[in-house]
Amino acid sequence: MRNALAVSLTWIWIACTPVSKEQKGQTAPSADTTLASGASEVAQAPAEPMAKIQFDKLEHDFGKIREGEKVSYRFKVTNPGTVPLRITDVKPSCGCTAPAWTKEPIPPGGEGFVEVVFDSQGRSGEQMKTVTVFANTDPPSHLLRFRGEVIPAKQ
Repeated sequence: MRNALAVSLTWIWIACTPVSKEQKGQTAPSADTTLASGASEVAQAPAEPMAKIQFDKLEHDFGKIREGEKVSYRFKVTNPGTVPLRITDVKPSCGCTAPAWTKEPIPPGGEGFVEVVFDSQGRSGEQMKTVTVFANTDPPSHLLRFRGEVIPAKQ
């Protein structure tokens, strides 16, 4: 309630503040105008082109896995864009998955990887896990999935 009152009072104060005759006719300075001190304003630089990312596949099936077994799969990553692709982070959905990935920028037309290692210790039954890949792309995150059926070690 206090926040709403404070916001309302702020807007009323802004709306009621008088504007001098000098301010009424002025427009905002353009990016190339020179300041009174002689320094030029810096124009905002255009946004850097976004990289593109492509995976050989978005999902991998390990099939049947014995409990306690560690399995891995390497997703192939390609850069079909015109600027270097940088994979900045890879976040697994749980602690049973350890990711690795290409740390160096992937040049246009180049290839890299995202590898997942799944530890089935303490798991049983159908497992579906994900890793989120973050890169200098639009959108900035991409979801990779893998699955497998963990067979209990006692069978």
